[in-house]
Amino acid sequence: MKHIKVFEQFISEKSSGELIKPKRGRITKFNHKKYPELSGEFFDLISTAYAAIGGHAKIKSPDDVFGDPDWNYWEGLDIHGNEDFDMIMFGKKTKFGVKYSGVGHDGSSQAKREYIAARGRDLNKLGFYIEVSGRIAEILLDSYNVPVVSDESTVEKVLGKKVDWIGLKQGSPGNGWYSRKLGGQMHDKILLGRPKA
Repeated sequence: MKHIKVFEQFISEKSSGELIKPKRGRITKFNHKKYPELSGEFFDLISTAYAAIGGHAKIKSPDDVFGDPDWNYWEGLDIHGNEDFDMIMFGKKTKFGVKYSGVGHDGSSQAKREYIAARGRDLNKLGFYIEVSGRIAEILLDSYNVPVVSDESTVEKVLGKKVDWIGLKQGSPGNGWYSRKLGGQMHDKILLGRPKA
């Protein structure tokens, strides 16, 4: 007997290429609320991007991908011409601009380069900012000359949270480091870009 898929199974197997139809090499903004069935595909990309550091602080399963109501800014990129997104970037629109919150990619060198290049360009524009640490912070500061928000009160105003101010952090570039709780643990971060503060 031939197995016939029910409608829900058929829909759940659709990919970003089938649903959003991105153009190769062009960043595509999209409304994530229209595509809840892409949470599994995006979870795989996010898991790959954050594998080296033990995973994204807030995304532990496909249900978490669209779980934060503040993440209202989504964009993706088809790099390899396979029609599906090879990279996604997400964040939230705030009164200070767009705060990037995360990335997902297929693990390829090209996807990593495209992500860093896109962030380097955007973070030099007014109204785009990001909290980062580690190697990403080093690359954005050293190779893309991204501005640092180096004032504690401005950082707290933009984040809407108190931070434990560090300032200069030994072995790390930039003067604007702080520590704050993310995903139940303390993390050292630096705020880069040009928020409209």
